[in-house]
Amino acid sequence: MKKQEVTGSLGRDISIAINAKDNYTQAITTMKNANQAFNKDLAGLNSKLDALNKNKITLKVDVSKAKKELSEAEKQFAKTGEAADKMNLELANAKYENARRNLSLVSDNAKQAEKDIRSLSNAVSKTENRATSKSPSISTTGSVLGTIAASGAASLIGDTIGGITSTYLSSAYGSEASTIFNSAFSTAGMGAAIGTAIAPGIGTAVGAALGGIIGVIQGNAQVFEKKDDSFKQYYQEQFKSVIDEQNNSLSSGSGIASSREQNKISFSTLLGGDKKATSYLKEITKFASDTPFEYDDLTKISKTLLAYRYKQNEIIPLLTKVGDAGSALGMTTDDMTWVATALGRMKSTGKTSLEYLNPLLERGIPVWDYLAKASGKTNKQVQEMASKGLIPGEKAARAIADYMGADFAGNMKKQAQTYSGLVSTLEDANAQINNAMGEGYNEERKKGIQSQINYLSGDSGTKMQEAYNQIGQWKASLENLAEQFKRDALSAVMGGGISSQFSEKTQARLSEMYKEYIQYASSGSKDAGAKMGALLAEAQAIAQDEYNASEGAQLAIQTNKTLADNIKNDAGLNQSYWDAGYQMGKQFSLGLASAISEKSDNSKITFGVSNSGVVSLNKNPSNAITGLFGGSNGNIQNSSRFGFGKGYAVGLSYVPYNNFPTVLHEGERVLTASENRAYGQNAAPIITGNSFVIREEADVQKVAIEIVRQMNRANELAD
Repeated sequence: MKKQEVTGSLGRDISIAINAKDNYTQAITTMKNANQAFNKDLAGLNSKLDALNKNKITLKVDVSKAKKELSEAEKQFAKTGEAADKMNLELANAKYENARRNLSLVSDNAKQAEKDIRSLSNAVSKTENRATSKSPSISTTGSVLGTIAASGAASLIGDTIGGITSTYLSSAYGSEASTIFNSAFSTAGMGAAIGTAIAPGIGTAVGAALGGIIGVIQGNAQVFEKKDDSFKQYYQEQFKSVIDEQNNSLSSGSGIASSREQNKISFSTLLGGDKKATSYLKEITKFASDTPFEYDDLTKISKTLLAYRYKQNEIIPLLTKVGDAGSALGMTTDDMTWVATALGRMKSTGKTSLEYLNPLLERGIPVWDYLAKASGKTNKQVQEMASKGLIPGEKAARAIADYMGADFAGNMKKQAQTYSGLVSTLEDANAQINNAMGEGYNEERKKGIQSQINYLSGDSGTKMQEAYNQIGQWKASLENLAEQFKRDALSAVMGGGISSQFSEKTQARLSEMYKEYIQYASSGSKDAGAKMGALLAEAQAIAQDEYNASEGAQLAIQTNKTLADNIKNDAGLNQSYWDAGYQMGKQFSLGLASAISEKSDNSKITFGVSNSGVVSLNKNPSNAITGLFGGSNGNIQNSSRFGFGKGYAVGLSYVPYNNFPTVLHEGERVLTASENRAYGQNAAPIITGNSFVIREEADVQKVAIEIVRQMNRANELAD
């Protein structure tokens, strides 16, 4: 029963008590039970979506890494054309395609999970609307909206219109508009149903409006959540990418620095001192950055030319001529290495033979023309002289190099300005940067390595060797024991001799198995092999069980448990021992709101809603919760820390503008404009007392007529 009391200023009280039966409990219970089932599925889908999104982060990094490896493999194969590099290229391509497919699959599953969540959420809304619509309610005459909401037609119409409109909005304006609309439309329907249950007609309209507003807020919150997740994923991937890139640079740089350190030692020997080696390697480094040659290729060629008795000051000029010719004729680095090697062999051997000239001819160098010009003879004469060994090798090598330099001068500079040339120069520049990091790392790390060597080579190392020797013996004894149990168990089944190391129950079982085995072995039946195999397999299982129960195995288990317990207790002594991962997890849990807050001049971030219902994060608290809770364009008076307006516990004589925000307190009263105008005039009578039972919709009119009749009678008595 619901009793309403209204107190007036008449001479005496007239009471009318109105009783209404509670017809909504069953509907609410039904809705609650349905929601419990839906919510379990929603929780599972949300967990699945979270796991898929986490996997996407890892897979994106894998795809990026695989793509980089594929690019490197393509470059290597393009450079060499060798079968091994082709195989590496195919493997890298397969790895990339596999990573890409996995990412695509996980992304598709995540999208499907989001669709399932939206579908299930819509199902919850439908259940709630239907449960509400089935509950009896009192509708006022002419309240079409209330009648529709009460009958459940609103849910049917809303689902149809909502589906069509959502599809159109998603196509025309994207998923954000569709998300906001779906949320607003769903909660508007729920609000209408709730409003109908409370006060048909006006309650339906107000409920729908409030539900729509709440839906817009919820929809914007969902959109912001997606943006926040995208932001977190973006900067986590950026962090991992930066760290991985730095680690890769360090690894590469350490290798480059180590190789160049060895080269310095080698050239110190070849050139006769560290200073000469340092000076020459600087020239090589600069030459590599300006030409198609790689640093490692240049050091290799230089060692070859030095071995062929070229002087230090002759190498760079010769390489310049070879490089210009190679750039003009489209040679690879290997081709140019062959040219330099052939010239070096002619110089060192003193011979000009076809063995040395053919590699030059095959690569497009007109050696017969060059030798003819240098000697003043014809090409045919020069060829005959070469076949007889009459051309001095050193003179021939010098003549060929000089003519190459004259004919192809400047081509390396042109080559350096092409795309591939610029890529080569860029790679050399990156190698130099990585080398700098590697040199710093290697120099400092050598100190630690030397200290570790000293430690392991001294008394401590001797003690560790003794300890490791005993540890090895202990581990071997466990393996020996396990094998011994296995041998004894198999022997017991096949031969009958049972070891006393087995327990009594095991000995009894092995004795039975022996009898069965002998029986099957002598039966000659087709299934004897299967039966004997099963007995031997059981024997192996028994052996493992007996080993696990042995003193040695139990000691190993207890030792490991003690170790784990001690590590746990040690880790608990100081939070900094173990919470590095937790701290990074907390860091990565910070999202877009944190980034905005740290860039803001204010210490607080507020949640704002514009006049159109769009939710946003505001840097300035005075701009918060606009539109919905009052004001526009930051027109908020005395905002609280959450962006709401100021409370007026002592009252407010006048509202200064539309949508003025305020915070209400318990016990306060808010008047409408009409109530405010009537305030202070004769108060309307307040009716208390008599009871009326609402059995059907027709009773509403009867009660209203009776209330009016009683009020008229009261006025007559007062007169």
